[in-house]
Amino acid sequence: MVQRWLSNPRPDFVVLALAGGLTVVAGIVAIVRDLVRILPNRDVPVTVDLADVPHELLVNGAVGAEATEAVVRVSGLGPAPFGVVLAAALLPAITLLVVAACFTVLGGSFFRGEFFTRANLVAINTAAATLVLASVLTPSLAGTASSSALESLDAVTGQSVVLGLDMSLFLAGFLLAAVGYAFQRGASLKHDTEGLV
Repeated sequence: MVQRWLSNPRPDFVVLALAGGLTVVAGIVAIVRDLVRILPNRDVPVTVDLADVPHELLVNGAVGAEATEAVVRVSGLGPAPFGVVLAAALLPAITLLVVAACFTVLGGSFFRGEFFTRANLVAINTAAATLVLASVLTPSLAGTASSSALESLDAVTGQSVVLGLDMSLFLAGFLLAAVGYAFQRGASLKHDTEGLV
């Protein structure tokens, strides 16, 4: 009985679907939390990079230290900076939400014994594209939000728009795209062999 359960992949697919569903819920909670914190446009916390900003940090009043980033609270942001700060805060949770929803779809399909289907291919490609886009947008929006927050505090950064790349997200998206290609080949093979047996 135990051996049969261990060799049965169906429980793994249930776990995949449940994990995806729970992550979707966590993503929705994170989005609501960020909206409640940012929408009033008062004391909005923004993480800023201090590399190009003159600063001094003393520990115990005597020992000097260099801070690489800090959280500043800004209020009354204009429409464009507010939009950038809001997008920078929400994008990681939205990325998590989309990828988790895709894996929930995959887990449900695998549990039903459906592997090389169009829905699964769309789910994998959507997750891969989301990760690749997030690898560029997440650091770029975070850097631009940081600059906007500092400018609202009259700190000159010299750079209003920041471009960046998160290699971890990019590689994850690239690897998932490779899995998507394998699923596409499997779907094509399944289509070509239907009716032959």
